[in-house]
Amino acid sequence: MVDTTPSPARGVSRRSLVKGAAWSVPVIAVAAATPLAAASTATNVGNFSLDGTCGVLGVLGPGFTLTAGAVALPVGTVINITGSGIANIGVFSVTGGTANVNVLSPTSAQITLTAPLAAGATAAFRTTLSISVAFGLSATLTLPSGFVAGPTAKATGGVNATLVLCSSN
Repeated sequence: MVDTTPSPARGVSRRSLVKGAAWSVPVIAVAAATPLAAASTATNVGNFSLDGTCGVLGVLGPGFTLTAGAVALPVGTVINITGSGIANIGVFSVTGGTANVNVLSPTSAQITLTAPLAAGATAAFRTTLSISVAFGLSATLTLPSGFVAGPTAKATGGVNATLVLCSSN
């Protein structure tokens, strides 16, 4: 004899529901993080350093040195320099690298790398100012779009001179 009594309909148990939810959380978290990781395509140029330098009285003018880290700094890297306490920051020269110097005003200049600065290389940007004059210079480096700095990169520098006494950072 065959039992023809229909068995009660089986629904989803609470235990199955909790198990399914527990497994879906990591999958949702991974799926949510993937588009962000894929969108991050910037090139890391490492930990470069932009430093002020006082120069040598009567020999080298004050200015800045830029030292690339473990990766070359790209073409289009910009250093904006502003001066305070003086009417004119002078003319900047570039050694150790290739760059254009644009005078924006008597107290500001913009230097743009026109060739990469090789990994570990240093370029110097010096003004014709004398440190026997009281002044301040500050510089800020900006990387081109698509590039990011390393976690300890130094993108600003400064020089302060007060009649022969000079400090830089």
